[in-house]
Amino acid sequence: MQTILRAASFAARKHRGQTRADNLTPYFSHVARVTLILSHVFGVEDEDTLTAALLHDTLEDTATDYDEIAALFGERVAAYVVLLTKNVMLPKREREEDYAERLSTAPEAVIIAKMADLYDNLSDRVHSPKLPKTSATAGKLLKMFSTRLRSKIGLAAHAKLSLLLAEVKALRLPEGAAPTTDAEE
Repeated sequence: MQTILRAASFAARKHRGQTRADNLTPYFSHVARVTLILSHVFGVEDEDTLTAALLHDTLEDTATDYDEIAALFGERVAAYVVLLTKNVMLPKREREEDYAERLSTAPEAVIIAKMADLYDNLSDRVHSPKLPKTSATAGKLLKMFSTRLRSKIGLAAHAKLSLLLAEVKALRLPEGAAPTTDAEE
C-alpha cells in the first residue's frame, strides 16, 4: 500500500498545474479515477497494476522518464507504464499504430489498466464533442482485447466496459445539440 500512496503523491506532483480539457478539473483526478475504477469497479488488487495506473500518463504528459519510474517504483511498474504510453516521438499515425501493436501483446494486467482508462474517459466525455472518437477507440480496443483476456477479473472488466460503451452510445447527443462539458483524456 505504501508504494501506491507514494505513486499517488508522485503523480499529483508531476501533473501539478495540468487540467483536463475543461480547464477546471485537475488532471490528477483522471489518474486517480482510473486507479479507483481498477480497484473498486474491476476488482484489481495487484499493487504494481494500481501503481502503474496512477503513473500511466507521467511519461506522455510530464518530464518524467522511464529510469525515474523504474528507480522509484520498480522495473515491472515502469514497463507497464511504457506499455500504457503513446510514443510522442513518432508521427501521430505511426504513434497510434505503435500503441495499438504494443497493447495487443501487453500482459493482461496492462490491458485491464487500459480498460479502466477507457472506462474513465467514456464516463467523463458523455457530453463532450470527443465522445464519438473515444467511443470508436474503445470499441476497437475492446474487440482486440476480447481474445487476450483469460482471468475472471479481465473478462468481467471487459464486460463492464462493453456495457458502459453501449450505455454511452445510447445517450449520444442529438445532431446539433450543444455539449455541456469538454473533458480531456
